[in-house]
Amino acid sequence: MEALMAFDVGTTHLKWVMADRGSGRIIWEGRADVSATRSDLASEQDPDSVLAMVRQLLQQANAYGQVEIVAFSAAMHSLVVVDAQGRALTKSLTWMDRRSVAVAQQLRDSDSGRTLHRLSGVPVHAMSPLVKWIFLKDHVPRGARPVSLKDYLIFHLTGQWVTDFSTAAGSGFLGLDNQWLAPALDIAGLTAQDLPTLVPMATRIAVPHVKPEIVVGGTDAALAHRHLKVPPDGSVGVVAMGTSGALRTTVAHALECAELFCYTMGPGEGYVVGSAFSNVGNLLEWQARLFGIDVDRLLTEALQAIRSGRTLPLTLAYWFGERSPWWQEGLDGAWLHLGPEHGRAELAGSTLLAIAAAYWEGQAAVRASGSALTELRGGSGLLDRPDMAQWMADGLGQTIVLQDDRDASLLGAADLVRPLTPSQPHRLHRFQMRDAVMSSRVQKTWQEVRDWMVGHGVVNR
Repeated sequence: MEALMAFDVGTTHLKWVMADRGSGRIIWEGRADVSATRSDLASEQDPDSVLAMVRQLLQQANAYGQVEIVAFSAAMHSLVVVDAQGRALTKSLTWMDRRSVAVAQQLRDSDSGRTLHRLSGVPVHAMSPLVKWIFLKDHVPRGARPVSLKDYLIFHLTGQWVTDFSTAAGSGFLGLDNQWLAPALDIAGLTAQDLPTLVPMATRIAVPHVKPEIVVGGTDAALAHRHLKVPPDGSVGVVAMGTSGALRTTVAHALECAELFCYTMGPGEGYVVGSAFSNVGNLLEWQARLFGIDVDRLLTEALQAIRSGRTLPLTLAYWFGERSPWWQEGLDGAWLHLGPEHGRAELAGSTLLAIAAAYWEGQAAVRASGSALTELRGGSGLLDRPDMAQWMADGLGQTIVLQDDRDASLLGAADLVRPLTPSQPHRLHRFQMRDAVMSSRVQKTWQEVRDWMVGHGVVNR
C-alpha cells in the first residue's frame, strides 16, 4: 500500500498521521514528546534529536505500508544556526527563548525597529528569529546562517535549503510583499543568498532514487487555517489554545497594527493576522505542578470557582512575559488581592479568567482592525475539552465551532497531499454562548488587568 505521512513539529510534541494515499483512510497516528528544555530565559530543542525521531517514525511506518510522500507543519519562530555544511551550531531556539530580550528592547524603541514591524508584519520581540540572530551573530563562525527547525529537517532529508513563505514570514526576514526584506538583511549582516530559497507550501522535493518525496509544508498557523477552511475576508477567526495561544483570522491584504502580527502565507494566499499569547497551556501546566495535580483537575476546579460567582484574585498572567498586546518579554506574573478565603481553586479560576481575558482583548483588536469575526473555529488543544470550549464561547460571547478531534495543523499538512478520512467520521461541535454574564466578567477582568498595568507604569497604553 502506498501511504502518505504528515508531521507537526511543536514545542512540546511531535505529532504524526499516516494514511492510505489513495483513499485517505487514516491507518496510524500518534505523538511523541519533544518538549523544549527551559532554564532561566532559554528554551531549546535538540534539532538532531527531532530529526532522528522523524527518521525512526518513517522506519516504523514500514509496518503499515510504503510511505511515498511526507508533509510538514511546524511551530513558528524557531531558529537554528547552521554552518556551511548544514550542521547545527546551536540548538533550536523556540519562540519562548528570551535571551535576546535586551536586543529586542533596544530595537523596539528605535525607528529601525518600527520600520521592520511595519514592513514585515512581525512585532519586534525576542520570539523573532531575526532578533535572536542579531543577538547571536557576533558569537558564531563566519559563514553561519539562520534557518528554522523545519528548514533543518527538510535539508537533512533532501539536501536542499528551502523554506516556505509562511515560515519565512514569521522569521522577521521576509517582507509583506513576499520578498526578503532589505532592512532586515542589512541589520542582520546577511544577503538573500544566505537564506533558504522561498517556495510555496505545496512544493514537492523528489530526491532521485530516494523515498519518500517531501512536501515542504508550512507553519502550524497557516496550515490550521487551510484545514479549517478560513476564508480570506476576516469573517472567521481561529482560537488556538496549546502551549501558547492565538486568536487569528485570514485577510486578503496586509495591514498595519501595532498590537497585531501580520504574516503572509505566500503570493495570492492571503495573510494570517491576529494576537499571540505567551501564557496558556504552559502556565496551566506550571500551576498544576505547583499544586501537585494534573491539568484536567486544575481546569475542573478553576471552572467551578468561576461559575460559582465567587470573588477571585486578579491574575497578571505573564509568567512567560507576554506578546499581545504589550509585546514585552520581561513582564512577570502575579496574583493580586489575595485573601484568606482564596485557595487552590480560586487561584486557578483567576488564572483561567486572565487567560480568557487576553483572548477577549485579542478578539477586540482583530475586530478593530476591520475583521468581522462572525464565527470562531478551533482545531485541538485545550478546546478538546467540551467544558473548556463552552467556557471560551461564553467568555468571548461568540459561537465556537470545533471541526474535529485531531490537530488542525497536522491535518492541514496532510491536506497539501490529499484530505484524510478518519476511521470514524468526525462531527462538527458548535458551542454557542449560553451565559452572557461570563462574557461581561471576562471583559471586566481585562479592564482590571489593563488598568493595573497602565496605572503602575508597567506599560504606557
